[in-house]
Amino acid sequence: MDERRGTGTLEERVRRLENENEEIRRELRYTLRRVNRLLAEGGSDAPQTVAPRPAPQPPGSAPRGVDEAPAATSPRAASVTDLRGEGRRFWALADLRGLRSGEWWLNKVGIGLLLLGLAFLFMLAVERGWIGPAVRVGFGLAVGGVLLALGLFVRERRRAFSQVLLGGGMGALYTSGFAAFQLYHLVPYPVAFAFMVGVTLLAFALALRQDGVTLSLIGATGGLGTPFLLYTDSGTLSGLVLYTCLVLAGAGGVYLYRGWASLLAVSFAGGWAVFLIGYASSSLLLEPRPSPDERPILQLGVTFAWLLFTLAPTAREFLGNVEDDRGRLAGPAGAVRRALLVSGPLVALGFTEAIWQLSATELGWVVLSGAALYALGALALRRSGKRSTAYVHGLVSLLLLTLAFVLTLREGTLLFTLAAEAATLHFLSRRFHDRIVSVEAHLLSLVVAVWLSGRLLGGILEATPGAGGPALLDARTALDLAVIASGFVSSVAVLPRRLDLAYRIASHAALLALLWRELSLLPGGGAWVTVAWGLYAVGLLATGLRLGRTSLVRGGMATLFVVVGKLFLVDLSEVEPAVRVVLFLGFGGLFLALSYYLQGLWRTGAEEGADSRSDPTGGHS
Repeated sequence: MDERRGTGTLEERVRRLENENEEIRRELRYTLRRVNRLLAEGGSDAPQTVAPRPAPQPPGSAPRGVDEAPAATSPRAASVTDLRGEGRRFWALADLRGLRSGEWWLNKVGIGLLLLGLAFLFMLAVERGWIGPAVRVGFGLAVGGVLLALGLFVRERRRAFSQVLLGGGMGALYTSGFAAFQLYHLVPYPVAFAFMVGVTLLAFALALRQDGVTLSLIGATGGLGTPFLLYTDSGTLSGLVLYTCLVLAGAGGVYLYRGWASLLAVSFAGGWAVFLIGYASSSLLLEPRPSPDERPILQLGVTFAWLLFTLAPTAREFLGNVEDDRGRLAGPAGAVRRALLVSGPLVALGFTEAIWQLSATELGWVVLSGAALYALGALALRRSGKRSTAYVHGLVSLLLLTLAFVLTLREGTLLFTLAAEAATLHFLSRRFHDRIVSVEAHLLSLVVAVWLSGRLLGGILEATPGAGGPALLDARTALDLAVIASGFVSSVAVLPRRLDLAYRIASHAALLALLWRELSLLPGGGAWVTVAWGLYAVGLLATGLRLGRTSLVRGGMATLFVVVGKLFLVDLSEVEPAVRVVLFLGFGGLFLALSYYLQGLWRTGAEEGADSRSDPTGGHS
């Protein structure tokens, strides 16, 4: 029995060695297949999903194929195999990425030198009269066809190099079509236009087939540039808009299928550039703006582009995994999508205002409608679980809402609305711990602070002392007080917390400036300002002492010293002698009284604070 047991153990070892050998072979085939796929994809920025690596087989089982489902293994065996496989994959990728870098530069430089050499040969043949216009165009078509054929021929072995050849072939075909129509007039416009459209469709088809983002970029650029390569005086703005929308639709379809953010960015820039050129050619050269018949067509094109560049990135999330484990748009492609989602509506609004020459109020209502649409979209996306895109749509809605306020509201109402919006953003940033919202809230608060400072300082400089007026009783004062209050309320929720003191100091200074602006209008206004500041400082000091709040005590003391400075620097020379005597005597007695009762008030406040902290009920029965 012992001999059979030993023999069985030896057989198990042999099977285990065979299984490990097969596992190493599978790992090598998997790594090479993955590396080849990375090399073939080249510059593609589409999100890639790494397939799970096959797990090792248990002893005694038959070897599996590469594509069969992996079987469960023990944690220790799986850990050892994972480390071995990751190590092999790391060194394989490290070596081949260096080769890929060299290959990438070599094939790019090589195809460039080859095309330059052919161009020099072509120019030499033209200069010496060896070939005529028809032969020249045929030569370009032949070069393009040969490069396409070579690219397709080496596709299986050198996919990255194949895409370089195919891109060069596309460029040769576009150049030949341009020369045949624009330079040599060998073919009529319909033939040349159909040829260029065919080249664009071929570029998109090859991009999908070869999984090459470069070909799609060439197709989008060539397609959008075709109307200008084949420019004639007989073209219309409506035809240009319609053709551009068709090219953008094709590029959007390729993007939805492959997820190339670079293609979306090129289409975004090229599409809006075409619309801008079309609008400029009709508005600057012909008349103040496009004709009544062309304006609706141009607006439809702008609306189509806005919808495309808004819905395409959103729809892509439902078709592919473009978010990371935290629900954020991953990588540079995510940054491109976010930038296009934010800038798209702003560009569309700029075109809309230019096309129809809208007033500020009319444009404000349009912007407000857009804000509502983006808010609804954000809610729908959040319910569907697409948190990142829902977040971007929410930010766009907030941006458009702010812009609508700026366009539709008057000065005082707008200032209060922006202040309330900033306070709301501060509370939202604290509720969701969102840094981006916090930064936006701080920027908006800074705008409000600068604006309010201008209103207060302008009122102080322009006020006529003793002119009279309803001090502290007008609508302007009420709005400014509401803005100051919103700033103080925001200090409760600002992030990071160390900035709360800055908000409170700003609110405190704004209130002092408001009192100065309003009370200086009264007869003897300088004295009234000093009295108001003193009473306000005493109120702060007493409240801080009673509540045991050091910040309020310091604020009250600082304000009292500001009052003293005003007494000597301003009131000593500008206030009437009798009033000056009253001010100095009154504040002198006030300071003596405060110095006498200061320790008692502080001790009482500190004891009450200690009692409330020691009593679990908060001091209530």
